[in-house]
Amino acid sequence: MAAAVRSEVREGIATLVLDRAEALNALGPPLLDALLAALRACQVDAQVRAIVLTGAGRAFSGGGDIGYFGDVLAGGPQHAQEQIGRGMEQVGNPIAQAIADSAVPVVVAVNGPCVGAGVGIALAADVVIAARSAYFLVPQVAQLGAVPDLGATWSLPRLVGRSRALGIALLGERIDAARAEQWGLIWRCVDDADLLDEAHALARRLGNASAAALRDTRQLIDAATDRTLAEQLAGECEAQRRHVAGEFFNDACARFLARARA
Repeated sequence: MAAAVRSEVREGIATLVLDRAEALNALGPPLLDALLAALRACQVDAQVRAIVLTGAGRAFSGGGDIGYFGDVLAGGPQHAQEQIGRGMEQVGNPIAQAIADSAVPVVVAVNGPCVGAGVGIALAADVVIAARSAYFLVPQVAQLGAVPDLGATWSLPRLVGRSRALGIALLGERIDAARAEQWGLIWRCVDDADLLDEAHALARRLGNASAAALRDTRQLIDAATDRTLAEQLAGECEAQRRHVAGEFFNDACARFLARARA
């Protein structure tokens, strides 16, 4: 059986590809298990400086695997609650957390429809770009009578504000890539043919930066909405003290000084 996630490391960039193209990369247990394993492997691979995550075929992900849900529901409501809850706690939620907490930067390249739980996975990344033909759809409330998951309710209001987050979540309307860029949901909308080249170029840039500084900046920005200005200033000061004593900062300053004196 083919792997549900293809993984390749080249020149310090790990490319992870959701590989159930025939099912629009629906997020069933085998794919989710494989994605979590691939993300964890990247964290312990000294060669990996950045990650690019994308989908095979014409979709990033069509969302949860309806076939799996059907099998689970056949066992009755209590069985469904137990299985779906356990799956979220043990695999789905750890995937979103692994992306958000990754020791190396993560770039998501949305190559087509990004639906349901796929939205939560994509928006957990540091930088998200999308093909012009792609769109984002959060259908859980409008179509399924469920709630958005895998962190979508956390990331959406932080990215686009409460009003748009509620509109996206409650109405279940498609948000095309151009609008997603305009609203600040993603970093950039690019031509379909350029998507992977752009994603790898961004990953190389991020991979050449200080991993520690990137990680601390991400944490500071994520924490900002729950902190006072004084608390945020203190957090910046604490982080800055660590970095100015580091080798990366000192080498960068030496290069700047050398160019200034040339």
